[in-house]
Amino acid sequence: MLRLGPLLLPWTPLLLALGYALAEAVAALARARGAGDARPSLLWLLLLALLASRAGFVLQHRADYATIGAMLDVRDRGFDAGVAWAVGALGVALLVWRRAGLRRSLPAAAGAGALLVLCGQAMVRLATPPGPPLPAWVLPSPAGTPLRLQSLRGTPLVINLWATWCPPCRRELPMLVDAARQMRGVHIVLVDQREPAPRVQAYLRAAGLQPPLLAIDPHGELAARYRSPGLPTTLFFNADGTLQRMYVGEMSAATLRDGVGTLLDAAGAAR
Repeated sequence: MLRLGPLLLPWTPLLLALGYALAEAVAALARARGAGDARPSLLWLLLLALLASRAGFVLQHRADYATIGAMLDVRDRGFDAGVAWAVGALGVALLVWRRAGLRRSLPAAAGAGALLVLCGQAMVRLATPPGPPLPAWVLPSPAGTPLRLQSLRGTPLVINLWATWCPPCRRELPMLVDAARQMRGVHIVLVDQREPAPRVQAYLRAAGLQPPLLAIDPHGELAARYRSPGLPTTLFFNADGTLQRMYVGEMSAATLRDGVGTLLDAAGAAR
């Protein structure tokens, strides 16, 4: 995520915009030198790749998308990057095969844009320091029994930072509680931020929710430790307690399942 004052912007759309701008510039330069005009094809290729990427993700998690509206709601940021790259490369190959005038300009323009995106993603990964490991903290619980975070090591772990005053937190909470009860091989913990236990208990009681693992972070120390810019924030930890991913914003059941699947795959590879 790119922080601009109070704004938090995901890197991928920014890199895609920069890559597309570079591809347009290279295509314009190629046209000026007498090659075919690849610019009209670039936008269609980008849109096709994004559509295929979303469709690929939805198909992988089709059980979690009950309506067409949910499938089209891309706010959960559910995309399959591998599908996007494959469809984009295939589209370039087909256009070059059918239109001889684009055989120089289109591969050069699309390749330049793709290279910028890939290099940008690699630089972001290298420049992003690893998050701190799961701390050896003991958090109070409304149920009365403190939650020892270190006791959850050895199994993939998802920690959701939330609060009763946060609308997107309230919207995703039932899904998280259901997932915590149904998913196997992973712990899902709801950690309320900076609220008194009676308020949390009253809200959950009114909402008819009974999360298996619930704790309160009275001073927001987890949010501070992982530099959460706002709520909800969901932390995905590998079984050894290392932070694998931080997801900021409201999740869908599909994006949660995708994140948990990555943790389970890593746990299986480590055995």
